[in-house]
Parts: sequence; C-alpha cells; structure tokens
Amino acid sequence: MSTEIDKNNRWSAVQEILDGAENIIMSTHMNPDGDGLGSQLAMADYLESKGKKFNILNPSPVPEDLYFLSEYADFRHYDRQTQKHILAAADLAIIFDIGDYNRLGHLGEDLEELGIKLLSIDHHPHKEPNGFSHSVHDVTACATGYLIYDFLKYANGSMETISLEAAEGLYVAIMTDTGSFRFNNTDAAAHEMAGELIRFGVRPYELYQQVYESAPVEKVKLLGAVLENIHLSAGGKLAWFIVTREMIKEAGASSTHVGGFTDTVRSIKGVEVAVMLHEIADNKTRLNFRSKGRVKIDDLARQFGGGGHPVAAGAVVRQTMDTTREAIIPATASEIKKQLSEGSQL
Repeated sequence: MSTEIDKNNRWSAVQEILDGAENIIMSTHMNPDGDGLGSQLAMADYLESKGKKFNILNPSPVPEDLYFLSEYADFRHYDRQTQKHILAAADLAIIFDIGDYNRLGHLGEDLEELGIKLLSIDHHPHKEPNGFSHSVHDVTACATGYLIYDFLKYANGSMETISLEAAEGLYVAIMTDTGSFRFNNTDAAAHEMAGELIRFGVRPYELYQQVYESAPVEKVKLLGAVLENIHLSAGGKLAWFIVTREMIKEAGASSTHVGGFTDTVRSIKGVEVAVMLHEIADNKTRLNFRSKGRVKIDDLARQFGGGGHPVAAGAVVRQTMDTTREAIIPATASEIKKQLSEGSQL
C-alpha cells in the first residue's frame, strides 16, 4: 500500500524513515539526468554524515556529460546477476525523480520481489497506486533536487554542514531541470536556492561548462545529422526527427548522446512541440516530447505508456520506429490543433 506523506510534516517523517534504516539503496530512472544524480549525490553526503551504509544502483550508466559527478560518488549501473544480493541486504530504497515506477527497469522488478521498503521523492505527477510504500511527490517543486535541498535544510538546521560536492550536486540538479533557469518551472524558490548554493561556494560557470560545453565531437556530429533531417507538421507547430542506430554508428556516437536534442529542435521559431523518435532496438522506440508551454504533452506521453511533465515527457514503445512514427506524429499534430483551438476560445 502506498502512503503519501503529509506535506506539513513530510521531512520529519522522511527523517524518521532514514533514522530507522541501516542499509540503504538509492536509485533514479533509466537514462539518469542531472536532477536524479545530483539528488543522489546530496543525499549520499547526508547519509554518510549519519554513518549509514548505502549503495547507489541505477538502471542505466551515468551519461557522458554528467560523468564528472562520478568523482564524488560511486554511481553504479545495476546488474541483477552480480548485484541483486546488495538489494537483498538493504532495508530501504530511496528512489529519486522517477515519474513512473516502471522506469526502474529490472531494478524495480527485483526491489518489488524482495519486498524492500520504498521511499520515493519526486516532483513528477504519479499514477495511483504508484508502487512505493512511502512517497513525497510535490509537482510544485521546480526539481527533485529542490526537495532534497529543502530536506537537508530541515535535517541539518542549515546548509552549512554539507560538503561542497553535495552543494554542486544540488546546483546541477536545479540547473539542468530548469534548463539553466529558463524553463517555465523556474520560480523564485529556484533562484533563492541557487543563490544560497553560490554563497556556499558553488561556481555556476564551471558547472555549466562541465554539463553544456564539454560535448564530445561524436555528439555534435550526430546532432548535425539530426538537424539536416528535421520534419515539420501541423502547420509548422510540430517539429520531429528520428535517431536511428545507423545514424549513431555513422557518427561514432552512442545512444546516451541524444540528450538535449529535443530541446534544440523545440527552439525553432513557430514550433510549439518537438518530438524525438529514438530507435533503441528492432521493436523498441524511445519517445521524447518537449513543449514551449502552450500545449501540454504529458497526457499524450501517457497514452503511449510513458509520462512526465506538461512540457517535458517521454515514453518507450515496444514497436518498430516506423510503426511508432505512424501513430505518434498524427496523434501529436491532432493534440496540438485541439489544445491551441481550445485555448483560442477561452
């Protein structure tokens, strides 16, 4: 049974859960981002200060643009053949920024089988039942990292006792999930958090360079191939593109290099929604949706088995890319037309 922790006393309840655990697993979603990894890094700092034993096991490896965070924490790619025993020894798993339990992959299956207490801390909307025994889900938060920041202030009394590495993890979390403070989830609280972290000693320009200005040439080559083949639909309000395994091979890139591509395509003048179709396997296609805000795309993602935010969502479809494209492009174009028409009548 899932228990949503009351907002008025959520951090005291979370602290009580952590105090009662001795061996903790931390994880986040497949294809982890700065928010999930930065949240793990900051929580690892807290758990270490309390003498807790913990392991960070994620369903996917750390992407190249965030690999520098691995200098501060041991992020491990979960392998059920060799690491399931680590789960069996744990008495609590904390899951960050997940959106949907299924995004844990095999790790989620094994946690469920072992019956481990599960605590979810997230700013995504969740369906019910959501698979967690306890949860703090706050869709008003700009990032999961903000929730961890808020918890650490409560638990420590201030931010003065955390490490610089934890502060940098939190800054990466909020910087990446707000699109460097330009997405519409950027609020006063986000800037106040950033200001406190900067006063603590975080250097924004260094972290920005690490994340956004250290792209391998293979990623840039792959982006070039994408930009040469952008398609426009719905009167120019929908921009979509494909990333095939062959395109990745020709660029010498990897599937982790597609991060940020949909945001780039969304920046085209007149486009309201951008969609990426990423070929994972013969019958497996990853969808990535980005909206400028006038069109909400989370319900559309859920229709295809995914989820997310109104302006940033995704899904994995167990079909060929061609079959997926034939379904998703007309559906997205129709949704854009419907929502913009309804908006014009308000």
